[in-house]
Amino acid sequence: MLYAKVDEAARKALNQAIKTTKNVKWYRRLKVIDLSVKRQEVSEIAAIFDLSDNTVRGYINQYNQGELEGLKPNYGQGRNKTIILSKDELTELLGRSPSQFEKLNTGARNWNQTLMKQYLGEYHQIDVSQSAISAKFKQLGIPWNRAKKK
Repeated sequence: MLYAKVDEAARKALNQAIKTTKNVKWYRRLKVIDLSVKRQEVSEIAAIFDLSDNTVRGYINQYNQGELEGLKPNYGQGRNKTIILSKDELTELLGRSPSQFEKLNTGARNWNQTLMKQYLGEYHQIDVSQSAISAKFKQLGIPWNRAKKK
């Protein structure tokens, strides 16, 4: 059987967290650990909270490895930031050379996705991936082709 391992100090911290939390999901995780400490079986705890046995085992393992800090949910960073420039602004930007922008510190004459990412970060405080840049250009119908000698 899998049970949460709690010493006296951790037990006090667990009880204090249960009493003071206002977040329902966090409370549920804490109560799972509390019931596990009281030697309630995983399947019984899962039935009480309508969770899968694997979820309960995951909570217990997370707690055993890192106590309360290990039990905290690791949520993502949220939705990726988007490029706020219009089609006209991006087209005008592509008409200029990257070497004209002092903060880019480059002698390049043509844009690439790495330079565009650096430009957006330096001048617009937008940190986006190169794939997001490519998707935005595709969405706006701006061709992102290799420069061709004419």
